[in-house]
Amino acid sequence: MMRINSFILTIAVFAFSFKGNGQEDHIVNQAKFLQKSNASFFGMNQLNRVGVLYNSLKINEATSMDNKYAFGAISFQDKNFTIGVDVNSFSLDEIGLSSSLASLNYIYKIQLTNYTYFLPAVTIGLGSSRINVENLIFEDQLNTNTGFISSESIDPLAPIIGGVNYYDLGASFIIHNEFYMIGLSLKHLNKPNISYNKEAPVVKPISIGLQGAYEFNINPYERSLLPRYSYLFTYLNIKKYGESIYFALGEEFQLGPFSVGLTQQGGSVSSFSINNIGITTGLAFENFDFGLHYNFQNQKPGSVFSPSIFEFSIIFDFSIYRRNNRGLNKKLQIDNYY
Repeated sequence: MMRINSFILTIAVFAFSFKGNGQEDHIVNQAKFLQKSNASFFGMNQLNRVGVLYNSLKINEATSMDNKYAFGAISFQDKNFTIGVDVNSFSLDEIGLSSSLASLNYIYKIQLTNYTYFLPAVTIGLGSSRINVENLIFEDQLNTNTGFISSESIDPLAPIIGGVNYYDLGASFIIHNEFYMIGLSLKHLNKPNISYNKEAPVVKPISIGLQGAYEFNINPYERSLLPRYSYLFTYLNIKKYGESIYFALGEEFQLGPFSVGLTQQGGSVSSFSINNIGITTGLAFENFDFGLHYNFQNQKPGSVFSPSIFEFSIIFDFSIYRRNNRGLNKKLQIDNYY
Protein backbone atom coordinates (compact mmCIF):
# COMPACT_ATOMS: atom_id res chain seq x y z
CA MET A 1 0.00 0.00 0.00
CA MET A 2 2.88 2.39 0.75
CA ARG A 3 4.30 1.95 -2.72
CA ILE A 4 0.90 2.44 -4.33
CA ASN A 5 0.51 5.70 -2.43
CA SER A 6 4.04 6.72 -3.48
CA PHE A 7 3.18 6.19 -7.14
CA ILE A 8 0.05 8.32 -6.81
CA LEU A 9 2.10 10.97 -5.00
CA THR A 10 4.64 10.99 -7.84
CA ILE A 11 1.94 11.81 -10.36
CA ALA A 12 0.57 14.52 -8.08
CA VAL A 13 3.99 16.14 -7.65
CA PHE A 14 4.61 16.22 -11.40
CA ALA A 15 1.20 17.77 -11.96
CA PHE A 16 1.97 20.40 -9.34
CA SER A 17 5.47 21.09 -10.68
CA PHE A 18 4.72 21.45 -14.37
CA LYS A 19 1.02 22.33 -14.63
CA GLY A 20 -0.55 23.55 -11.43
CA ASN A 21 2.17 25.99 -10.43
CA GLY A 22 4.30 26.66 -13.50
CA GLN A 23 7.37 27.24 -11.35
CA GLU A 24 10.38 25.12 -12.30
CA ASP A 25 12.26 25.69 -9.06
CA HIS A 26 9.75 26.56 -6.31
CA ILE A 27 11.70 29.59 -5.05
CA VAL A 28 9.07 31.91 -3.65
CA ASN A 29 11.03 34.89 -2.26
CA GLN A 30 11.97 36.23 -5.69
CA ALA A 31 12.84 39.70 -4.39
CA LYS A 32 16.10 38.33 -2.91
CA PHE A 33 16.83 36.05 -5.89
CA LEU A 34 15.83 38.21 -8.82
CA GLN A 35 18.05 36.21 -11.18
CA LYS A 36 15.65 33.26 -10.97
CA SER A 37 13.09 35.21 -12.98
CA ASN A 38 15.61 37.06 -15.15
CA ALA A 39 19.26 36.03 -15.55
CA SER A 40 20.34 39.62 -16.29
CA PHE A 41 20.10 40.31 -12.55
CA PHE A 42 23.39 38.48 -12.12
CA GLY A 43 24.99 41.63 -13.58
CA MET A 44 23.06 44.11 -11.41
CA ASN A 45 25.57 46.72 -10.17
CA GLN A 46 28.40 44.33 -11.15
CA LEU A 47 28.69 42.81 -7.68
CA ASN A 48 30.67 39.67 -6.89
CA ARG A 49 28.33 37.51 -4.82
CA VAL A 50 27.55 33.96 -3.79
CA GLY A 51 24.44 32.63 -2.11
CA VAL A 52 22.62 29.51 -1.01
CA LEU A 53 18.96 28.81 -0.36
CA TYR A 54 17.02 25.91 1.12
CA ASN A 55 13.29 25.47 1.23
CA SER A 56 10.92 22.69 2.17
CA LEU A 57 7.51 22.23 0.56
CA LYS A 58 5.10 20.36 2.79
CA ILE A 59 3.04 18.14 0.47
CA ASN A 60 1.06 16.55 3.31
CA GLU A 61 1.50 15.67 6.98
CA ALA A 62 4.00 12.90 6.21
CA THR A 63 5.78 14.12 3.07
CA SER A 64 7.80 17.17 2.11
CA MET A 65 9.89 18.10 -0.93
CA ASP A 66 13.34 19.65 -0.40
CA ASN A 67 14.64 22.35 -2.73
CA LYS A 68 18.27 23.55 -2.77
CA TYR A 69 19.68 26.47 -4.74
CA ALA A 70 23.18 27.95 -5.01
CA PHE A 71 24.56 30.74 -7.19
CA GLY A 72 27.67 32.77 -7.81
CA ALA A 73 28.45 35.87 -9.88
CA ILE A 74 31.78 37.40 -10.83
CA SER A 75 32.08 40.69 -12.71
CA PHE A 76 34.84 41.82 -15.05
CA GLN A 77 34.36 45.57 -14.78
CA ASP A 78 37.08 46.49 -17.25
CA LYS A 79 35.41 44.29 -19.87
CA ASN A 80 31.83 45.30 -18.96
CA PHE A 81 30.48 41.78 -18.47
CA THR A 82 29.49 39.38 -15.69
CA ILE A 83 29.45 35.59 -15.50
CA GLY A 84 26.77 34.01 -13.35
CA VAL A 85 26.29 30.35 -12.49
CA ASP A 86 23.53 28.69 -10.51
CA VAL A 87 22.36 25.19 -9.63
CA ASN A 88 18.84 24.34 -8.52
CA SER A 89 17.74 20.89 -7.38
CA PHE A 90 14.77 19.37 -5.60
CA SER A 91 14.12 15.89 -4.30
CA LEU A 92 11.36 13.77 -2.84
CA ASP A 93 13.20 11.03 -0.99
CA GLU A 94 10.15 8.88 -0.26
CA ILE A 95 9.74 7.96 -3.93
CA GLY A 96 13.30 8.58 -5.12
CA LEU A 97 12.42 11.61 -7.25
CA SER A 98 15.21 14.11 -7.96
CA SER A 99 15.57 16.90 -10.50
CA SER A 100 18.26 19.52 -11.09
CA LEU A 101 19.17 22.33 -13.47
CA ALA A 102 22.63 23.95 -13.72
CA SER A 103 22.94 27.17 -15.74
CA LEU A 104 25.76 29.34 -17.10
CA ASN A 105 24.87 32.99 -17.78
CA TYR A 106 26.70 35.75 -19.65
CA ILE A 107 25.58 39.34 -18.95
CA TYR A 108 26.90 42.42 -20.75
CA LYS A 109 26.66 46.00 -19.44
CA ILE A 110 25.67 48.91 -21.73
CA GLN A 111 25.35 52.44 -20.33
CA LEU A 112 22.34 54.23 -21.84
CA THR A 113 22.50 57.52 -19.90
CA ASN A 114 24.47 58.84 -16.93
CA TYR A 115 22.30 56.83 -14.52
CA THR A 116 20.54 54.18 -16.64
CA TYR A 117 21.97 50.82 -17.71
CA PHE A 118 20.99 48.06 -20.15
CA LEU A 119 21.96 44.47 -19.24
CA PRO A 120 21.32 41.82 -21.95
CA ALA A 121 22.09 38.18 -21.13
CA VAL A 122 22.19 34.70 -22.65
CA THR A 123 21.80 31.43 -20.72
CA ILE A 124 22.62 27.80 -21.34
CA GLY A 125 21.47 25.17 -18.87
CA LEU A 126 21.85 21.43 -18.39
CA GLY A 127 18.94 19.69 -16.71
CA SER A 128 18.35 16.18 -15.43
CA SER A 129 15.56 14.30 -13.70
CA ARG A 130 15.55 10.88 -12.08
CA ILE A 131 12.99 8.48 -10.56
CA ASN A 132 13.83 5.39 -8.53
CA VAL A 133 11.72 2.84 -10.39
CA GLU A 134 11.99 0.40 -7.49
CA ASN A 135 9.69 2.71 -5.52
CA LEU A 136 6.92 2.50 -8.14
CA ILE A 137 4.19 -0.12 -8.48
CA PHE A 138 2.78 -1.03 -11.90
CA GLU A 139 -0.60 -2.64 -12.54
CA ASP A 140 0.80 -6.03 -13.56
CA GLN A 141 2.56 -6.34 -10.17
CA LEU A 142 -0.74 -6.35 -8.25
CA ASN A 143 -2.58 -9.60 -7.54
CA THR A 144 -6.10 -8.60 -6.58
CA ASN A 145 -6.99 -12.16 -5.51
CA THR A 146 -4.20 -12.66 -2.98
CA GLY A 147 -3.27 -9.04 -2.19
CA PHE A 148 0.40 -9.78 -2.89
CA ILE A 149 2.69 -7.49 -4.89
CA SER A 150 5.15 -9.01 -7.35
CA SER A 151 8.75 -7.75 -7.19
CA GLU A 152 9.05 -7.51 -10.99
CA SER A 153 7.03 -5.91 -13.77
CA ILE A 154 6.79 -6.66 -17.50
CA ASP A 155 5.20 -3.30 -18.22
CA PRO A 156 7.13 -1.84 -21.23
CA LEU A 157 7.27 1.54 -19.52
CA ALA A 158 9.16 0.24 -16.48
CA PRO A 159 12.70 0.04 -17.94
CA ILE A 160 12.63 3.43 -19.70
CA ILE A 161 11.48 5.88 -17.05
CA GLY A 162 14.64 5.97 -14.95
CA GLY A 163 15.97 9.37 -16.05
CA VAL A 164 16.25 12.12 -18.62
CA ASN A 165 18.86 14.78 -19.51
CA TYR A 166 18.28 17.91 -21.57
CA TYR A 167 19.71 21.30 -22.61
CA ASP A 168 17.84 24.51 -21.87
CA LEU A 169 18.51 27.85 -23.62
CA GLY A 170 17.35 31.32 -22.63
CA ALA A 171 17.84 35.05 -23.18
CA SER A 172 16.91 38.16 -21.19
CA PHE A 173 17.55 41.82 -20.52
CA ILE A 174 16.87 44.48 -17.90
CA ILE A 175 16.96 48.29 -17.95
CA HIS A 176 17.44 49.94 -14.58
CA ASN A 177 18.68 52.86 -12.54
CA GLU A 178 18.58 53.57 -8.80
CA PHE A 179 14.80 53.86 -8.71
CA TYR A 180 13.17 51.52 -11.23
CA MET A 181 13.76 48.37 -13.24
CA ILE A 182 12.01 46.74 -16.22
CA GLY A 183 12.94 43.40 -17.73
CA LEU A 184 12.08 40.69 -20.26
CA SER A 185 13.09 37.04 -20.02
CA LEU A 186 12.71 34.16 -22.50
CA LYS A 187 13.25 30.60 -21.24
CA HIS A 188 13.21 27.15 -22.89
CA LEU A 189 13.91 28.65 -26.32
CA ASN A 190 14.93 25.21 -27.62
CA LYS A 191 11.79 23.58 -26.17
CA PRO A 192 13.69 20.77 -24.36
CA ASN A 193 12.16 17.31 -24.23
CA ILE A 194 11.65 16.37 -20.57
CA SER A 195 9.81 13.09 -21.16
CA TYR A 196 11.11 9.85 -19.62
CA ASN A 197 9.73 8.07 -22.68
CA LYS A 198 11.47 9.45 -25.77
CA GLU A 199 8.85 7.83 -28.01
CA ALA A 200 6.25 10.13 -26.44
CA PRO A 201 8.01 13.52 -26.15
CA VAL A 202 6.90 16.11 -23.64
CA VAL A 203 8.50 19.50 -24.32
CA LYS A 204 8.79 22.53 -22.07
CA PRO A 205 7.00 25.38 -23.84
CA ILE A 206 8.75 28.70 -24.28
CA SER A 207 8.29 30.85 -21.17
CA ILE A 208 7.95 34.61 -21.57
CA GLY A 209 8.41 36.76 -18.46
CA LEU A 210 7.97 40.47 -17.81
CA GLN A 211 9.48 42.02 -14.69
CA GLY A 212 9.13 45.42 -13.10
CA ALA A 213 10.32 46.98 -9.83
CA TYR A 214 10.36 50.33 -8.10
CA GLU A 215 12.12 51.42 -4.92
CA PHE A 216 10.78 54.24 -2.76
CA ASN A 217 12.64 56.21 -0.12
CA ILE A 218 10.13 56.21 2.74
CA ASN A 219 12.26 58.42 5.01
CA PRO A 220 13.53 61.20 2.71
CA TYR A 221 13.69 63.75 5.55
CA GLU A 222 15.48 61.33 7.91
CA ARG A 223 12.83 61.42 10.64
CA SER A 224 13.81 59.67 13.86
CA LEU A 225 10.76 57.39 13.68
CA LEU A 226 12.51 55.25 11.03
CA PRO A 227 16.16 54.34 10.37
CA ARG A 228 18.05 56.81 8.20
CA TYR A 229 18.03 54.48 5.19
CA SER A 230 14.46 53.18 4.86
CA TYR A 231 13.06 51.95 1.53
CA LEU A 232 10.04 50.15 0.11
CA PHE A 233 10.92 47.78 -2.72
CA THR A 234 8.01 46.58 -4.88
CA TYR A 235 8.42 43.83 -7.45
CA LEU A 236 6.22 42.16 -10.08
CA ASN A 237 6.95 39.18 -12.32
CA ILE A 238 4.37 38.06 -14.89
CA LYS A 239 5.06 34.87 -16.83
CA LYS A 240 3.30 33.14 -19.72
CA TYR A 241 4.08 29.43 -19.61
CA GLY A 242 2.32 27.45 -22.34
CA GLU A 243 -1.36 28.30 -22.17
CA SER A 244 -1.14 29.52 -18.56
CA ILE A 245 -0.21 32.85 -17.00
CA TYR A 246 1.43 33.25 -13.57
CA PHE A 247 2.44 36.19 -11.45
CA ALA A 248 4.61 36.85 -8.40
CA LEU A 249 4.32 40.07 -6.42
CA GLY A 250 6.46 41.27 -3.54
CA GLU A 251 6.61 44.25 -1.20
CA GLU A 252 9.62 44.55 1.10
CA PHE A 253 10.44 47.28 3.62
CA GLN A 254 14.19 47.73 4.09
CA LEU A 255 14.66 49.47 7.44
CA GLY A 256 18.40 49.95 7.72
CA PRO A 257 19.87 46.43 8.11
CA PHE A 258 16.44 44.84 8.75
CA SER A 259 13.78 43.93 6.22
CA VAL A 260 10.22 42.64 6.37
CA GLY A 261 7.75 42.08 3.58
CA LEU A 262 4.95 40.16 1.91
CA THR A 263 4.78 37.98 -1.20
CA GLN A 264 1.83 36.88 -3.28
CA GLN A 265 1.72 34.33 -6.10
CA GLY A 266 -1.13 33.31 -8.35
CA GLY A 267 -2.11 32.57 -11.89
CA SER A 268 -4.67 31.60 -14.46
CA VAL A 269 -4.70 27.95 -15.51
CA SER A 270 -8.36 27.04 -15.93
CA SER A 271 -9.42 30.05 -13.86
CA PHE A 272 -7.68 32.86 -12.01
CA SER A 273 -6.67 32.23 -8.40
CA ILE A 274 -4.29 33.46 -5.69
CA ASN A 275 -2.09 30.44 -4.99
CA ASN A 276 -0.30 31.59 -1.85
CA ILE A 277 0.63 34.48 0.41
CA GLY A 278 3.87 34.62 2.38
CA ILE A 279 5.83 36.73 4.82
CA THR A 280 9.57 37.37 4.61
CA THR A 281 12.17 38.80 7.00
CA GLY A 282 15.86 39.55 6.59
CA LEU A 283 18.99 40.88 8.28
CA ALA A 284 22.02 42.44 6.59
CA PHE A 285 25.24 42.19 8.60
CA GLU A 286 28.40 43.58 6.99
CA ASN A 287 28.78 41.51 3.78
CA PHE A 288 26.10 38.95 4.69
CA ASP A 289 22.39 39.01 3.95
CA PHE A 290 20.24 36.47 5.83
CA GLY A 291 16.64 35.73 4.86
CA LEU A 292 13.65 33.75 6.19
CA HIS A 293 10.38 33.19 4.36
CA TYR A 294 7.18 31.30 5.04
CA ASN A 295 4.37 30.65 2.58
CA PHE A 296 0.96 29.87 4.04
CA GLN A 297 -0.85 26.80 2.79
CA ASN A 298 -3.78 27.32 0.43
CA GLN A 299 -6.00 24.46 -0.67
CA LYS A 300 -9.23 24.82 -2.63
CA PRO A 301 -10.59 21.46 -3.86
CA GLY A 302 -10.66 21.33 -7.65
CA SER A 303 -9.04 24.75 -7.96
CA VAL A 304 -5.76 25.34 -6.09
CA PHE A 305 -3.22 23.20 -4.27
CA SER A 306 -0.39 25.21 -2.76
CA PRO A 307 1.67 23.62 0.02
CA SER A 308 3.18 25.51 2.90
CA ILE A 309 6.80 26.47 2.21
CA PHE A 310 9.61 27.33 4.62
CA GLU A 311 12.65 29.03 3.08
CA PHE A 312 16.07 30.06 4.43
CA SER A 313 18.83 31.86 2.52
CA ILE A 314 22.30 33.40 2.94
CA ILE A 315 23.97 35.76 0.44
CA PHE A 316 27.58 36.94 0.72
CA ASP A 317 28.91 39.97 -1.15
CA PHE A 318 32.65 39.97 -1.88
CA SER A 319 32.82 43.71 -2.64
CA ILE A 320 35.42 45.37 -0.41
CA TYR A 321 33.21 48.46 -0.18
CA ARG A 322 30.01 46.79 1.05
CA ARG A 323 30.98 47.10 4.72
CA ASN A 324 30.91 50.87 4.30
CA ASN A 325 27.23 50.93 3.34
CA ARG A 326 26.37 51.79 6.96
CA GLY A 327 22.74 50.67 6.62
CA LEU A 328 22.26 51.58 2.94
CA ASN A 329 20.96 48.23 1.66
CA LYS A 330 19.02 49.29 -1.43
CA LYS A 331 18.34 46.59 -4.00
CA LEU A 332 18.55 48.95 -7.00
CA GLN A 333 22.02 50.50 -6.93
CA ILE A 334 24.50 51.72 -9.56
CA ASP A 335 27.41 52.86 -7.40
CA ASN A 336 29.60 49.87 -8.29
CA TYR A 337 29.41 50.52 -12.05
CA TYR A 338 31.84 53.44 -11.78
